[in-house]
Amino acid sequence: MAAYGDLPYGRGAAANGVAGGRQTIYMLALNWYVNRNVRFMFDYLHGDVAKQVSVTNVGNIGAKFDAFAMRTQIAF
Repeated sequence: MAAYGDLPYGRGAAANGVAGGRQTIYMLALNWYVNRNVRFMFDYLHGDVAKQVSVTNVGNIGAKFDAFAMRTQIAF
């Protein structure tokens, strides 16, 4: 499974004194069914957060990140 998320935040909020930005996340997931009762789930996320310093300063103080997660499900 693959997914993409794009979230603009603070759009039009400069009038209220809130600096805006954007968050973009790409996700890739893999499920491995060992048998009928056991499943392993692997997730990889790559994100980019662009955040404006302030309403008057448009510099970017955002961050980029990569995350890997593994989950296990056991059904009785």
